[in-house]
Amino acid sequence: MITAPTTIDLSRVPPPNAIEPLDYEALFAAFVSRFKAAWERMRAVDPTLPAYDVEMLETDPAMITGEAWSYLRLRDRARVNDAVRAVLAPLARGTNLDNVAARVNIERLVVIPATANSPAVMESDTQLLRRYLMAFDRPSAGSRDRYLFEAFSAWPGMLDAAVIGRAVHGRRGDTDIVIIGPGGALPTTEQVRAVRDAVTATDVKPEATAVTVIPAVRTTYSVSLVLTLPQGPDPSVVIVDARARVDAAIAQRTLIGAEAPVWAIAGAAYGDNVIRVRVIAPEADIPADPYAVPVCTGVTITAEVQG
Repeated sequence: MITAPTTIDLSRVPPPNAIEPLDYEALFAAFVSRFKAAWERMRAVDPTLPAYDVEMLETDPAMITGEAWSYLRLRDRARVNDAVRAVLAPLARGTNLDNVAARVNIERLVVIPATANSPAVMESDTQLLRRYLMAFDRPSAGSRDRYLFEAFSAWPGMLDAAVIGRAVHGRRGDTDIVIIGPGGALPTTEQVRAVRDAVTATDVKPEATAVTVIPAVRTTYSVSLVLTLPQGPDPSVVIVDARARVDAAIAQRTLIGAEAPVWAIAGAAYGDNVIRVRVIAPEADIPADPYAVPVCTGVTITAEVQG
């Protein structure tokens, strides 16, 4: 079971219709049509005016004016789109997201305090959005999202957490909170203590419930792939592109309770100019375990050109 911060997958929420597609050519064509109609109306009033037949000339003042006007309209519409995004949690970023989160009294946390030589490292947009969504369940002491909200607030740099109850471990009245750090790093003693203190506070944990905070088990694996390429493309460029896709697939699977099927990882290497992918490692799928997280310890991608 993969931990999810909310029952809604925000990546599947379509942008609102208020966000318009931006099309410069359509705006310019609308200008030309409107200008020609207006010119014909003026000719009906004053027949001495010439017919307008120079729209194909790049030096025509009307067309130059239309290009400038269309560009400014495009900028205005982009600004409206940005304003809509700024007030919607799934689309807001940076200080816009800070203001959205402030609606439920949530502030961006400091991950690493500032020093004399470096600014503070702040909580990422992804983490802040996750806590914002969890915050709607804060009043429910003992709920899954309440535990997750408090855990991520206590350790804002945490990669993932899972709340495991009787349905999984079979122990009545016990709740296990499994945590893991960035990139699948094990939490320190201090980080475990901070999360434990947060989730066992009297307004968070019901009196009759036992809550245990434990690090996730790291199920490590490595990836080794051989790409078959056609003649022509630079193998080093193809490898770089494939590596980026593989890294993204690995990151999506670096979650507590996730499985890492071989071809969910290796299949990501397919792309432009990749004829075939041969898997050297891993030799088998990494199975799902509610207390474990698949952690990739290394990626090697080589290429051979088809003869």
